[in-house]
Amino acid sequence: MENYERKLIASSELFSGFTINIDITQIETLDDICSYFKKKLKEILTQYNFENLLINLNECNFHIHTHSIEAILTSEKNDIIYICDHCI
Repeated sequence: MENYERKLIASSELFSGFTINIDITQIETLDDICSYFKKKLKEILTQYNFENLLINLNECNFHIHTHSIEAILTSEKNDIIYICDHCI
């Protein structure tokens, strides 16, 4: 059975270590991945009322510069994709 989930981990001063899995069959671009990641982080912060972190999250520009979309789509199931918000 194929495993299409990949692990995404934040590389961020505030959100470092936040980790989710994403189904790579549901994405087409790096922006899709970053939007999904930010949406999931926002859900958690909202659920637990982290109001100041939500303000900071709204200002974040998450991006991936270690992988192309092609590299992610052909990556191995144990590969980790880091999402950064601090170098732009």
